[in-house]
Amino acid sequence: MGPGADWSRGGERPCAASDGGPLALRPVVPPPLRWWARRLPTSARHPRERIVPGETRGAPSERRCEGRVASGISRVSRESRAWRPCYSSRMTPAAELLQRWLLTDGRAVASVPDLLEQVSLALRRHAPVDRVGIGTRVLHPQAAAHRWIHEHGRPLVNRELSYAVFARMRQGDSAARRLEGGAPVVCFHPGDTGLPEETIALWSRGYTELYGLSLFLRGRWAGAVTWATRSPGGFSAAHRGLFDDIMPALSAVIEPLAQELVMATLLRTYLGQDAGARVHSGAVKRGDGTTTQAVVWFSQVRGFTRLSTQLGRDALLGLLNDQFEVVVQAVEAQGGQVLKFMGDGLLAVFPQTAGDPTGGDVCRAARSAAEELKARLRALRTRRQAAGLEVVDIRVGLHFGEVSYGNIGAPARLDFTVIGPAVNLAAQVESMCGRLGEDALATADFVRRGGGSWESRGEHVMKGLSTSVEVFALGV
Repeated sequence: MGPGADWSRGGERPCAASDGGPLALRPVVPPPLRWWARRLPTSARHPRERIVPGETRGAPSERRCEGRVASGISRVSRESRAWRPCYSSRMTPAAELLQRWLLTDGRAVASVPDLLEQVSLALRRHAPVDRVGIGTRVLHPQAAAHRWIHEHGRPLVNRELSYAVFARMRQGDSAARRLEGGAPVVCFHPGDTGLPEETIALWSRGYTELYGLSLFLRGRWAGAVTWATRSPGGFSAAHRGLFDDIMPALSAVIEPLAQELVMATLLRTYLGQDAGARVHSGAVKRGDGTTTQAVVWFSQVRGFTRLSTQLGRDALLGLLNDQFEVVVQAVEAQGGQVLKFMGDGLLAVFPQTAGDPTGGDVCRAARSAAEELKARLRALRTRRQAAGLEVVDIRVGLHFGEVSYGNIGAPARLDFTVIGPAVNLAAQVESMCGRLGEDALATADFVRRGGGSWESRGEHVMKGLSTSVEVFALGV
């Protein structure tokens, strides 16, 4: 089919039926259109086309691997880098097979680790691939990037790179750093000079070549994919061409999985483990939710008004972050779910489960969390005092009752939280801590189910209730 043909209409060609029967007609996937890309200026070329100044054009399978030249950062600047297809004008049967799998069955894979394992196994049928690595930047409050490595015969490695670790890696040398700096490919062999340390470590484990390509998501550099082999001759030109050919399809499948990872992480971070999972699974309509029995935990910093007037912005934020960290750790360690931060306050729940008909288990878990918080606060005070910082005390109110758990708010601004009289009562019980000089107070409904060492602090009138409520202090 020549330049004047209409590839958008595709075509049909005979192929063997999947059930082994007579030949069937299937649509022909149009090949990359390289002839017209050469006629356009660089700025108008195909979005997956990368033209490297000074590099000879040609199919990837025709290019030889030049580790010291092709991987050099100084080879081409990021600003001068344009695009070029990472595949040849005529794919091999193996490349077509892998690309077809990626764009069909591969799109049904649930996660990047699962995809990596399946791609690694599929590639081994066509190339001596012993190790495949994928690394990509992510939007995450604690991690700057994710890295997955599948090594034949070993468990998959799934590693989050913290912002500090990622910053150190960017200051050093690595395959990804060279690709980000503009190298069209990286191709390393034992005996090459000036290689990154992490690559040199592979040679001691029997590897003979590492080949890598950039991973572009939505037209922006987002990471890298690397292949390594222990084959005595390394990869052949045909093997490297195969990696180049499948890279666009592999990137297309990785992109939604990476976005899914980011979305799930952000929902968990901002809404909580359970609420984030519910929203992620489709509970997004105003009014969506359930009525359930749960322990309601409400905690606040003692004397926060005074602290907010005495401390500067950074010192105040540091104090809040420190206290929220220990509270969240204590709550989540016992199975609780943090729903909301409100100024210096924190709202959490311990939902009753089907296997806990009386609510005793969740009440005991919440009591253990309150006891654990005491220990964590002692350690936090010691650290802050040693650093010359203001110490912090936290008050906790606990109640067991019925709550409405779900989406509330305006049509365009929703919140996934709990509401109901039980929530209001837990907040009022917490406010009693200051008047009674206690760190943690609970209602009789909570103490009766949770047991443990509690001491009565009498009955008190609560706003909005017609009867007084007895509260109990957590024993030593």
